[in-house]
Amino acid sequence: MLEIDKVRGALLGEVCGDALGYPMKTLTTGKIIRRFGPFGLRTMITSKNKKAKALVSDSTQMMLATVDGLLWSDAKKLSSSDGVYRGFMRWFYSQTGEEPRRGQKSWTRRQPHEKDLCLVREKFMHERRMPETGVLNALSNEEKGTTDKDINNSKGSAVLTRNIPLGILYWDKPEEAFSVGAEISALTHSHATAYLAGGAVASLVSYLINGISLPKSIDKVNYLLSSRKGGENIIKLLTAAVEQANKHPAGKSGVWEHLDSIRSLGGGDIAEEALAIAVYCATVMDDPFEAVITAANHDGCSTVTGALTGALEGIRFGTSFLPAYWVECVEASEITSKMADMLFETEEKQRLTAQ
Repeated sequence: MLEIDKVRGALLGEVCGDALGYPMKTLTTGKIIRRFGPFGLRTMITSKNKKAKALVSDSTQMMLATVDGLLWSDAKKLSSSDGVYRGFMRWFYSQTGEEPRRGQKSWTRRQPHEKDLCLVREKFMHERRMPETGVLNALSNEEKGTTDKDINNSKGSAVLTRNIPLGILYWDKPEEAFSVGAEISALTHSHATAYLAGGAVASLVSYLINGISLPKSIDKVNYLLSSRKGGENIIKLLTAAVEQANKHPAGKSGVWEHLDSIRSLGGGDIAEEALAIAVYCATVMDDPFEAVITAANHDGCSTVTGALTGALEGIRFGTSFLPAYWVECVEASEITSKMADMLFETEEKQRLTAQ
């Protein structure tokens, strides 16, 4: 059964990992050490001009836009892809200030599923937090991307975090989670490696929610990838991530001891690299808190790798591994908790209706 603490753990873990990594997103390891000390950044950096809140990036914005879209899908009886597309377009208009296209103006208004909260009215959703240019360009295209229709050749790692809530909603159908994850990933990322990596995240989340161990979940994800053209490189990197983790002795270790292994997997700017780094950190570290710290402190895309690792650990360990201070000081934590509850209630309602 789906447990509310796993849902909250996944979404709040993503938010906290993202906020931890955001100040380091463009920093080299040398600059991280000079700015934050020899042990790297191990706590939240709050922004004085944002009421002492730790800021989140576009990774969290897109994840919450996906939750919004899935709730929209349920309320309006749309496909998951159609509902999520509406959520993405709301985010796009919030980011760009562009006038909504014909037929989409009503999407920017409060919707029936938003009786208790309205994501589009949250100020942080309108803030530019270094969004992937390819995502904005894709959503500016009047044609939607699909797995059969390319609109770009993007492999960017921004495709990953949107699949966390999808894996939750489809927790008892991992194969369907994979397919629908690839579909919503292809809305903005046309490279097969990117949208298949998105599907891999969705199915990985589903397997973990079912109580399957991380190593066995990765094996199952690799099996799904093996039947899809373009999945080979993802399998290769996931296998390398596990092999690198197995080289390290179990137990706690310093964050920089893992830097060479992380670098061997890439920087995390492209989808399969970020997924592999998150899997490595969650596999190699016994302590979920240290896993998130390790995932964020490196030369690459600290936001996505920190966010995805936080989500994986949140599913496995629940909210208890997150320091209360972290949750309290992140700008998006309150609405994320509420949306986690709404997603849980939606899944429960759909499951009971289907019986």
